[in-house]
Amino acid sequence: MMDKLEGSMLTRCKLPLWLGLLLLLAVVGLLVPLIYFAVRANSKACVDGLQAQKECQELSQHLQRQLDQASREKEAEAATCNRSVVTLRESLKKEQAQVAKFQGELKILNQTLKDALADMERLRRQNENSSKNNASSCSSFLFVVIAVLDLNAPLT
Repeated sequence: MMDKLEGSMLTRCKLPLWLGLLLLLAVVGLLVPLIYFAVRANSKACVDGLQAQKECQELSQHLQRQLDQASREKEAEAATCNRSVVTLRESLKKEQAQVAKFQGELKILNQTLKDALADMERLRRQNENSSKNNASSCSSFLFVVIAVLDLNAPLT
């Protein structure tokens, strides 16, 4: 029975030994690439690359912040310009209305001047026809000139 027991143990020992060697081979097979990649990951080139990537990200973030700030400033300037445009348009409309008003007043004054000149011409003809004295004619002419000058005075 002992023989059977010893034989059975031998076969049992061989199987785990074989399996152990296979596992050891698998562990070594996986450990070697792991060490290789660990060494490569910590190499100077890789560390420098990671540092460069970090600096690039920081610079990108800094530039993005500057761009955002500049964008906000430009939006504020655009809003100010838009308000200025609205204000200027309103002022222009007021000025145009005032110009139209002045043009209307100017037409009235021009018509008044034409009427005064027509009256003066009528009075001159009456004076020539009636052969009255020149003093009366001069005073009528002087009156019309003063009236015309008074009408033109608000324009200047």
